[in-house]
Amino acid sequence: MSLPSISVIFLSYKQEAYVVAALRAVLEQDLPDYEIIIGDDASPDRTPALIEAELAAYRGRARIVLLPPAPNVGVIRNFNRCVAASTGDILVAAAGDDVSHPTRLRRIAEFFRDYPECYAHYSNARVVDAVGGVLRPTWYRHNGVLIRQFDPRCNHVFQGVPFCGATGSYRGEVFRKFPPMPGATGGEDAPALVRTMLLGSAAIDAEILLDWRWHGANMSHGSKPKNIGWRDKLRRAAAWPAGQKVHRRGYLADLAHAERQGLTSPETIARFRQLVDDVHAQASVKFHCTHPNARWKAIGVAVGYFWRVSPRGIAWKVRFVAKALAKKLLPGPLRAVVLFNFSKF
Repeated sequence: MSLPSISVIFLSYKQEAYVVAALRAVLEQDLPDYEIIIGDDASPDRTPALIEAELAAYRGRARIVLLPPAPNVGVIRNFNRCVAASTGDILVAAAGDDVSHPTRLRRIAEFFRDYPECYAHYSNARVVDAVGGVLRPTWYRHNGVLIRQFDPRCNHVFQGVPFCGATGSYRGEVFRKFPPMPGATGGEDAPALVRTMLLGSAAIDAEILLDWRWHGANMSHGSKPKNIGWRDKLRRAAAWPAGQKVHRRGYLADLAHAERQGLTSPETIARFRQLVDDVHAQASVKFHCTHPNARWKAIGVAVGYFWRVSPRGIAWKVRFVAKALAKKLLPGPLRAVVLFNFSKF
């Protein structure tokens, strides 16, 4: 069976220190035939000029589509315009500060050929710093390939997939069977995973195919900038729940579209709506218990909303609220240490 065609969605913004290495790594893949869609989001630094210089010197076989300059629109809209210009069966996410390993695209193409039921693939990654020093030798800690599909018994909208969006690749249907993703904030990874679970399954692959760079200025909340005050640390820690609050509108729009198009069963749609409300309600509590300017009145409203809409059991709800409030009760500087320095990321 032949390999599916690959389109790399290469996004950049203010990454002049890293974009040459990132783009060169994508240009030097060992897959003989693929395309690269490059969308710079109106970088005010030398990033666009460095991209053009690298492309001018390129003599390889990859097909290059450099999108024309446009106003700054944010990650999701920039991703949408790159998808609209792509032709590949598989869309591979690539950022202007990460470095793909030479075998990345070939491995991804082989995976989707061998797993036709999968709509998303998340490889492992090595986490590196601004100069390439290893911060974490591996992101996932399992062997082989784990496959996850929608399970109505699962109480989380992401279905237990510990996804790393920097390593994500998707079948084109994840984006072409749905309208463009709404919003200008956040990333494409969480909406893409919800769509994946509506269409089929997702895979988490233990093979390391990417150096995921944390340099302190990443959009990702995982990158821990140094020398910032405790208030800024808490704002950074609040970024993920804030993103989930924003994404809710898109999740519900995708569910309505999937229902109209008959992409999955009505039972799955109904359960997903419950899970979307649940993650939104959790995010509201986490956000208000994390952000340095949150007021107790807002926390009370968020907790009440969570208690009403979450489909989880009472014991789980009590533990969740107790943990969130316990962190809020910590003095601000100590809360910053707990939520920023010692968080999952």
